[in-house]
Amino acid sequence: MFKKLLKTTAIALFCASSLTATFAQAREMRVSSFEPAQGFYSAKILQPWIDKVNAKLSDGTAFKLYPGSILGAPPAQADLLKAGVADVALVVPTYTPGVFPLTGVVEVPGIVSNSAVGADILNSLLEDGSLAGEYADYKVIALFTTPAYRFFMASGPVSDPAQLSGLKLRSPSKFGSELFDMVGAAGVGLPAPQVYEGLERGVVSGAVWVMDAYRTFRLNEVAPNITTTGFIASPMAILMNKTTYDSLSDADKAVVDEMSGRTTAEWIASVVDTTDAEIEKSFRENGDVNFVDLDDAGLAAWDEAFSGAAQAWVNGQPDADTAAATLERAKEIAGE
Repeated sequence: MFKKLLKTTAIALFCASSLTATFAQAREMRVSSFEPAQGFYSAKILQPWIDKVNAKLSDGTAFKLYPGSILGAPPAQADLLKAGVADVALVVPTYTPGVFPLTGVVEVPGIVSNSAVGADILNSLLEDGSLAGEYADYKVIALFTTPAYRFFMASGPVSDPAQLSGLKLRSPSKFGSELFDMVGAAGVGLPAPQVYEGLERGVVSGAVWVMDAYRTFRLNEVAPNITTTGFIASPMAILMNKTTYDSLSDADKAVVDEMSGRTTAEWIASVVDTTDAEIEKSFRENGDVNFVDLDDAGLAAWDEAFSGAAQAWVNGQPDADTAAATLERAKEIAGE
C-alpha cells in the first residue's frame, strides 16, 4: 500500500513538473507599436510579420501586437525594449537624439528618394559594421526608411523654398528644424494626432510627411497643397530585446532570423513604396488636392536652398570624421 502511494505521488509530481515546464516554456512576446491597430505600420507591417513568424514558432511561443502606444509613447520605444517592457518594437531612431546618430544619415536631403533606397543604405551600413555600435544592444529585425517627405501646405501652394520664409512648419525631427532654419522657416514639434488641428488652427502653415500619414490623418481637408521636393526621409527600425532573443530555443531563433535582416527590410520597403504611390495616384485622380510638380529648374532651387544640409549633419554628430565617412558611403550606396 505504501509503495503504491509512493508510486502515485511520484507520478503526480512528475506530471506537475512537466506541466510547470510547459507553462515556463510557453510565452507571449509583446510587440509595441505607437500607431493604432489600423495604422499603416501596425496593420500592414507588424501584424503580417507577427502572423508569419508565429506560424513557424514552437507551440506556446508567440508574438502579440500591442498597438496605440499601450506600452509607451513613440519616443520611449527604444527604452521599452531595453527595460524588457516590450520584446519587439517599432522605433523611429531620430525620436531619441544621440542614441542612433549615424542612422540619421538618411535625413540628409537628396540621398533617399524612396524606402527601397533607404533600406539599401541602412542595411549596407549595418552589414559593413558602420552602424554596429548603435544596435549592439538589440536584435535587429529590420532597418528601412520612409520615402522622401513631401511638403503639405495649408497656407497655399509652394513651388520655391523662399516661400517658406517666416512660416511655422511641423518638423519631423531636430535636424528637420535645422533645415527649416536654412530657408527662414521655424520647425514646430507636433505629435501625429495633433497635426490636423495644428494645420486647421494655423498653429503651423504646413507639415512635411508621407502620403500614408496624409491619408490616415485626413490632412487633405486642411492642407490641400502638396509639393514633392526630395526632402529628408526618416529612418525606421523594428528591433528586438536581445535577452528575449537569446532566451529562445535554437529552433525559434532560426525562425526569427529567417524573418529578419535585409530580406525583411526589402519586403517592408516594397510595401511602403507601393502604398505611397497608390495613395498619391488616388489623390491625383480625385482632383481635390493640388500637386505642385516641379521641373528641373524648380528642383534645383530646392537643392541649392539645402546645399549646406550635408555639412550641417556632419557637424552635428559626435564624431565628425566618422559621420563624414558614413555620409560618403551612404551617397555611394544611393548611386550619387
